[in-house]
Amino acid sequence: MKRKPILLPVFLAWYTIGVILQVFFTVPDVLAFSKPLFLIFYSFSLVELIWLYEKKGRHLIVASAIVAIVTFFIEVLSVETGFPFGEYDYTTVLGPLVFGVPFTIALAWVGVLLNSLLLSSQKNRWRRAVETGFWIVVIDLILDPVAIFESFWTWYNPGTVHYFNIPITNFISWFIIGAVLSLLFPLYQRPKMLKRTNAFIYQLMLLMFGLLALKHGEIIIFSLSLLFILMAEGKYRYDCRQS
Repeated sequence: MKRKPILLPVFLAWYTIGVILQVFFTVPDVLAFSKPLFLIFYSFSLVELIWLYEKKGRHLIVASAIVAIVTFFIEVLSVETGFPFGEYDYTTVLGPLVFGVPFTIALAWVGVLLNSLLLSSQKNRWRRAVETGFWIVVIDLILDPVAIFESFWTWYNPGTVHYFNIPITNFISWFIIGAVLSLLFPLYQRPKMLKRTNAFIYQLMLLMFGLLALKHGEIIIFSLSLLFILMAEGKYRYDCRQS
């Protein structure tokens, strides 16, 4: 990697300011645009990191665009029909709605998928797909409940088996969709610096949503976020020893 990333420092600065405001204060209405921008910086910083390390820009952009388009229309389908995630509606907190879905949700999917993809170390695409789906579900177990507390979206009719009033079908669908879409991407080389940076971003996301859960009095979700942060750290250290 010859040049340093540009978007990563922007994401980290935006993240720091956002955590301070959201956890310890409140985000003023004049900064309502900050949450959609956060998702943009999150996903684009990961795209840039892979671009700089792998030099496979065209494939990366095309695959990421496919992920964004496919997941957006899956979200539209689910909002309209309840399939595959369940019955829910979005608010405008994450940006203007297009067919009932904020446009930034597509970028959120790209960010979570790439973050989980780079955390996965399997040398076979199919095994990597399973591991990628696992890490996607891990982050969603923290993200989704907090999104309800923060009024990103509202769930309806979670059913008899649910997780914080979120239907289990949501997590099953995240796993399947994330695993399948990960097959669009090649088996990336992951030098130590890329693994460290990616794991750090993944941990930061867990930390932010964990702290927001604590702010809302949800000790269990906060505790899970700490456990998952340790899991991601263990994964990073294990991969470094293996290589």
